[in-house]
Amino acid sequence: MKAAYRDTSRRRSLLQFGGATVLLAATGALGRNRNADPLRIGVALPRSGYLKGAGDACFEGVRLAALLLPRLGFPRFEPLEADTGEGLESARSAALRLFDAGVSMLVGCFDSGQTEVVAALAEERRVPMVINVGAAPSITEQGYRYVFRVFPDAVRIVTDSYELQKQLFAATGWAPKRVVVMHIDNGRGIDLVDRLWPQNGMPYEKAPSIAYDPREIDLSDAVERARDSGADALWTVSRADDAIRIVREAVRLKWEPRLVMSSNAGLHERSFLEALGRNAEYAVTFAPYYDPRKPLSVRLRAELARMRPGAELGTLQVYSFEAMMVALDAARRARSREPDALASALRATDLRANVSPGPGIRFDAKGQNRSVGLIALQNLRGRGRVVLPKASAEADPVLPAPTWSERS
Repeated sequence: MKAAYRDTSRRRSLLQFGGATVLLAATGALGRNRNADPLRIGVALPRSGYLKGAGDACFEGVRLAALLLPRLGFPRFEPLEADTGEGLESARSAALRLFDAGVSMLVGCFDSGQTEVVAALAEERRVPMVINVGAAPSITEQGYRYVFRVFPDAVRIVTDSYELQKQLFAATGWAPKRVVVMHIDNGRGIDLVDRLWPQNGMPYEKAPSIAYDPREIDLSDAVERARDSGADALWTVSRADDAIRIVREAVRLKWEPRLVMSSNAGLHERSFLEALGRNAEYAVTFAPYYDPRKPLSVRLRAELARMRPGAELGTLQVYSFEAMMVALDAARRARSREPDALASALRATDLRANVSPGPGIRFDAKGQNRSVGLIALQNLRGRGRVVLPKASAEADPVLPAPTWSERS
């Protein structure tokens, strides 16, 4: 039977990614003290099932951390990987295997539901955990002492999405008349969209929201209902894989929303761009992303280009990289592998030289990074380009989008 996690404690650490074996420079060359045992960090991500694409992108951020952070003076580490699959029980089993393997810290899990389960286990086992991606507000509302999140919570994501929409409409001189929200049927995200709607003074009418099951291959019924709502703009609260199917159905049904936008659905990710081609153009994502003007962002993009020529840096790589950076920074300052020492060091995090937008990474009393905000990206000329805020912009936004048939 294939091992449930990949133990990288051998002299030359090997991890599997995308079917290729990758040699990580996580041996003695990573640290100044070559005799010390490297820090073992558990990496819990979905590497199979319908979440596999997202898990693979997150793991690419781990690979980038292995390649770049040692050169920036961070300590030696060895990642142990466990596949959380698609469900809560598989996530729980993956985390328990990592804990039993003796990891000192944990990074994961992408999916909010899985992250909630694993965070509770990490707290119970006293294994400090750094959440890379996973926005459910409840995760950091439990009074946990060992759980920290670099990613913004859903309240911040929705609040910033509304604000960036208003900035987008002001910058282009165009606003939709009616917006329909399509969302995954797990209830996460849409409750905040609805609850925060009245207090944000948006210039459009909001049609009744439409829920769908992301595991369904055929989303035609949900897209037909969105079309029949009379909306001229679509707001997805989804993931990149199902957003691809939504747009394909919109094209097939000849529904012409003049704005397709998302809150952290990954419409700027390479998978969305490659799958849809010209029909991915002009889509707007309000996302926890990176500030392209920060020096470390420039280095990270260059590292990715060397590792995988032609690849574009995205949200999942960025926040997985930063989660690893936060974990290693805490270990460096703690000078200990004891859980309480590591948790105290995490609580005192103050990283200014980072990648994500905002002044840096600092945690509040609940373990939430409150310094990070969102960036607006629009797919222009084959890739997602930052269009807001203006100080970080790479291009000017374009609205309304051309119809499907007008695109070249």
